[in-house]
Amino acid sequence: MVPYRIWIGIMIVWAALMGFIFLGHFQMSILAMMYKERTRNSTRNMASFDVIGPRYNWTLKQEGQLISAFYYGLTIMSFPGGILADLVGPFKTILVTYSLMTIVTTIAVPVSGHNWIPLFVCRFITGLCAGPSTPCLMSLIAKWAPPKEKSIFMCCILGFTFGTLVTPPISSIIIIHLGWEWSFYLTSIVGVLFVVAWFILVSDYPIDNWFCSKEEATFINDSLEGTVVKGWMKPPIWQMLKSVPFIIVVLAHYGVVSGLFLVVVLLPKFLDDAMQFDLLKIGDITAIPGSGIVVAGIIYGSVVGYVTKKYDFDKKYLRKGLVIFSHLLPGIFLMSFLLTFLFEFGENLVIGLLVIATICTAAAMVTTTMNPQDLAPNFAGTQIGIMGLFGSTAGFIYPAILVELTKEKNDIRQWSILLSIIGVVYLFTGFLFIIFGTTDIQPWNEKRSTIQLTS
Repeated sequence: MVPYRIWIGIMIVWAALMGFIFLGHFQMSILAMMYKERTRNSTRNMASFDVIGPRYNWTLKQEGQLISAFYYGLTIMSFPGGILADLVGPFKTILVTYSLMTIVTTIAVPVSGHNWIPLFVCRFITGLCAGPSTPCLMSLIAKWAPPKEKSIFMCCILGFTFGTLVTPPISSIIIIHLGWEWSFYLTSIVGVLFVVAWFILVSDYPIDNWFCSKEEATFINDSLEGTVVKGWMKPPIWQMLKSVPFIIVVLAHYGVVSGLFLVVVLLPKFLDDAMQFDLLKIGDITAIPGSGIVVAGIIYGSVVGYVTKKYDFDKKYLRKGLVIFSHLLPGIFLMSFLLTFLFEFGENLVIGLLVIATICTAAAMVTTTMNPQDLAPNFAGTQIGIMGLFGSTAGFIYPAILVELTKEKNDIRQWSILLSIIGVVYLFTGFLFIIFGTTDIQPWNEKRSTIQLTS
């Protein structure tokens, strides 16, 4: 008989995928919504694309605000979202926030009209609702995954990365053949289907699930050895912030976020400004790191899961050992760009270094990203929320540094300084985790005055 927790894993994949669909489809839709398509070599009127639906003559500043609106909401809600995940539970939090995104804010966009402010509000609310998603999924993994299967469950988070591969091409096909409004309508329909499936199939704890057998629920509960206790309690935020192991994992997570921000946000600009690639080539190249992360993430998760089950290997050595891949190697590869001041780097070498660094970073899924599950699985959501709050500052810090570096000249040498700064952050935070990180359960994981699992 197939364990029911496999279905929970599938729902986690779907939830993570929906998280990117809500974000990614809009990046394609706004190209059709704008009056003109602006590229390096073309300002062709969008009517030439035979796109169905109204087009708006918004300014570049307004367009930038519309794109940023999602991130404003996401940043604001990351920390509170983590608290909601642990206080209210991932089941109810995802159910409410995803319902609000699908039924209200996404459907409202096509009827918002030419005024960009209602659209900004819709995207901002969508970002707010997306804030709790990752903390909720981490909290759900903490409650459903036996310790020796956590690395495999962590692969489910790759649903977000998979979304980076499928959302842009599918959205573009929908827009070209049906119009940009249908990008929002179909996203809403898929979202509603997800909400229905989530309501039927998911619960916060195995013991509460309609379909999970009592034997499997008991097995999961026994395997967690009392580290996860059913019940609601205010997260011990002050104890977390005073905890050295948690501070270390927050810093180590920032190193990973710095690298991912480089790939998700800065890589297209780097290829455009520093490498002078055309847009078609940029689109092809930016898909490579996402593919690598998915494949590498599955490999890392499977290998760690196999080693943990087969040899009962101490997870402390696994976490710290794999930091060589998640932090140290990416740091070395990025710092190597300083050699551009001495040697000419061909485009194949540049792309290769960036792709390899990104693929190595995928190991963070079984190192620093999983570490909150070790420290305090009862409050995994709150930990991820705090980590996300600090990590999101990369979206403000690195662009500001880039502006200063490229004021007078914008080529690979100026960019190499930024890449090297990110490389130093990788190395510094990686060594911190190796020296001071731990996998021991922390005292503040304890829940008091809770409802017992056997009730």
